[in-house]
Amino acid sequence: MAPSFGSYIAGCLALIGIIAALALGAYWLRRWIVPEFSGALARLADATLAVAMLVVCLEILGSLSLLYFGWIVVLCIGVGLGAAALGRSKAGGHGREVAAPQVANIALMIALGVASWTVAEWTFPAQSSLDFGMFGGDTTWYHMPFSAFIAQEHSTVHLHYTDPLRLAAWFYPASTELVNAATIVLFKSDWLAPLQNLIWLPIGLLAAWCMGRPYKVGPATLVAAAIVLDAGVINDIMGLAFLLAFAAFLINGHQRRAPTSGAVQDAPERDAPLLDKGPLVMAGIAAGLAASVKTTFLVPVVAITLGVILFSGRGRRWTTAWVMGLPMLIVGGYWYLRAAIKTGGNPIPITKFGPLNLPKPDQMPLDPRPRFAVIDYITNPTIYRRWFFPELDNAFGPLWPLILIMAVTAAVYIAWKSRNKILRVIAVASLLTAVVYVFTPLTAAGQEGSPTGFFTNTRYLVPGLVLAMAMLPLARPIRAPDRRAWQTLLFLTGVFAITVLTTPRWFTSYIVGTVFLTLCLVWAPAALSLGRTRWTFSRAAVAAGAAALVLLAVVLGRAQQVQYADQHYVNPDPFLGEGGPKDAYVYTQKLKDKRIGIIGSSQIIFGQYGFYGNDASNHVEFIGVKGPHGANRLPVTCQRLRSLINEGGYEYLVLSQYTQDTGPYNSGVPNPYQFPVFAWVKNDPAVKLVVKDFKASPQPDYVFKVNGELDPEACKPEKRPTVPGEEAVE
Repeated sequence: MAPSFGSYIAGCLALIGIIAALALGAYWLRRWIVPEFSGALARLADATLAVAMLVVCLEILGSLSLLYFGWIVVLCIGVGLGAAALGRSKAGGHGREVAAPQVANIALMIALGVASWTVAEWTFPAQSSLDFGMFGGDTTWYHMPFSAFIAQEHSTVHLHYTDPLRLAAWFYPASTELVNAATIVLFKSDWLAPLQNLIWLPIGLLAAWCMGRPYKVGPATLVAAAIVLDAGVINDIMGLAFLLAFAAFLINGHQRRAPTSGAVQDAPERDAPLLDKGPLVMAGIAAGLAASVKTTFLVPVVAITLGVILFSGRGRRWTTAWVMGLPMLIVGGYWYLRAAIKTGGNPIPITKFGPLNLPKPDQMPLDPRPRFAVIDYITNPTIYRRWFFPELDNAFGPLWPLILIMAVTAAVYIAWKSRNKILRVIAVASLLTAVVYVFTPLTAAGQEGSPTGFFTNTRYLVPGLVLAMAMLPLARPIRAPDRRAWQTLLFLTGVFAITVLTTPRWFTSYIVGTVFLTLCLVWAPAALSLGRTRWTFSRAAVAAGAAALVLLAVVLGRAQQVQYADQHYVNPDPFLGEGGPKDAYVYTQKLKDKRIGIIGSSQIIFGQYGFYGNDASNHVEFIGVKGPHGANRLPVTCQRLRSLINEGGYEYLVLSQYTQDTGPYNSGVPNPYQFPVFAWVKNDPAVKLVVKDFKASPQPDYVFKVNGELDPEACKPEKRPTVPGEEAVE
């Protein structure tokens, strides 16, 4: 069932052409914008510019409903070549590269080893997803449904309603999903989706290195960030990568005033006007990319941006604001603008913005779990002992108290004592992000007294934590003199080793793939870069090495694409266990280009990507009542549900017995949102029951084939609880 070999080769050629053109354009734009950037910092800027051009190109095409193979190739390659021509014409001879202080070979090897281990551990879930399919609540709930919907519609104009929950996920920023959608269009398959995070992770590690680069502690900042990236509950790694890049560009901006001898480790301590325009532009682009991934990153991005503007000094604040803010808005504002248009004025529809009282969707008060925040249990020692401490151990390893103490101490010290205003701003932003985490709803979600969502939602802490940890080696008392910096690196490496070795994630059956992916993502780029800077490799030799790896990846990729088509979602048992819609997965995997309506409880909502079929061609939509400002609510009557099924033109229905489990969150209390959707549908002669899964838990799942229009008038009269806000929608 895999796409043809010809379409695979076409997809590979298109992808290679797009990457080559955007890389060339990014190289020359960087030479123009920040000609002083060199080495690892230059490569980070190249990657940031290339990704930004890709995202903006896809947003333009999506807005015009032109996300087709040909248009993606033509626009991306055209923009890349145009950027190269513009950058080359403007680069000229102004500005000189500023070399960072060279680190010792042993420190470099330690950093490469930590990066290799981190990437290697991330390859295991990626390879598992290639074998079994992509599982995990957010992935199958909205990440991949958004990608598939955009690819099917060739557009980003329309909202894709995935559920009736209060979260209104269809308003989330979706740059990661947009990039995934483009690869689905190029390859007629979603087989590259499990590998996408492996692109962003090395960029994040490179950015962490660059944060310490001007201080000669790049290896230590990389290791410190890897402690979090390899141990935490990580989501939205693209946003984390470019958040770190945002900080790195600001920190390295002081290189413009550093001496050209390479001894720049003390230059950032100078209290000169903060930044020139080039680094601000790069910082704005990176910040925009981070904010375009998830609203989670808005707190550190906004805090750092306001801090930089504030400390820019009299007469420079306006320049700093527009030079950094304009690229930030261009690259990162798309999804917020779309939300504002769809809601009638609100760029972040999860809030009304206090006294502004901006419009937001009137969702039913339904959540994945009851909405408790960490602050709700802040004075409850029993919750700490039974939940918080064990789950922090699961999330960050046995040294989690030490990791949190180090991060908070470093951030507080730098915010209070550092003479460098940029470092102080970043430190304050990391602390503010942690404070906001404590008050964020759902960080301790679950039945009162049982915060079962705490572990998963430690990911909301990660942006602040990874910033603080990467800042730790920059604190002057532990980076100067060099002997102390070396001791810090060894100590952090020990913490990393203990953390990862006590939480093993290695699977022998994937070792070969792990070695190849680590070769492509860490060893080869490092070797080719060092070959140019330290070992005088010719450009031809570097190009030949890169071409050989690309050719090998193309050959192995086809085998992986075929294997993915043969195996994914065929056996969902290892991931869905007793609770998921396994029989519905198996049945719908055989369908192609069908319209499928879904409605039911959590196992239907959070597992919905499995219904898209083997080639992700099925059109899957939650059967909901559309309301003002982008709302999507449950149908509350049999007549309404049957009418919505007719309006949707669905060919199949996947549903559970009720829309909610017994009582709110299975508590045994009567629930006004528990509607008997199976009973409302089952007796209509237009539907035929083709799958009934009584093994699903907590309630059975069903699949119906729709053979005609249902009869709303045939519904029996019923008594039911009144649902708040129902009149405004029904």
